[in-house]
Amino acid sequence: MNASSLPPAPAEEDALLVKSYILHVILLDVLERDIRTLNTLALKLPGVYIRGLSGVQGKVMRRLADLRKAMRTRGIRVYEENRGPRGFEALYLCRGYQRRFFMLWSYVKAETASELSAYLGIRLNADDS
Repeated sequence: MNASSLPPAPAEEDALLVKSYILHVILLDVLERDIRTLNTLALKLPGVYIRGLSGVQGKVMRRLADLRKAMRTRGIRVYEENRGPRGFEALYLCRGYQRRFFMLWSYVKAETASELSAYLGIRLNADDS
């Protein structure tokens, strides 16, 4: 087999797709947990908050479907996800190449908060006026 018949090596865009996929999977988990928690609280209008988060959940699921489609198109398949004490690890195949993607929990939390704030249309900066 010569070099020209080999599939292209994984690129930066491939890793960014995997990263976004992982963050959206985690974001769905966070939203589900928060919705369950809202159901247990004595709030005056829990339905409003739950509908708001459920709406975001729907948008996240649609984005996740788009990410999965893009990953299929690029020959990427996540075959293992591990949540450990230090962070989140994903093992994936990219056009036949085995790859690993790891994020520390502190980074996952910051990135997930950033994604969620974008879906909610709010800014996280403390100096907002």
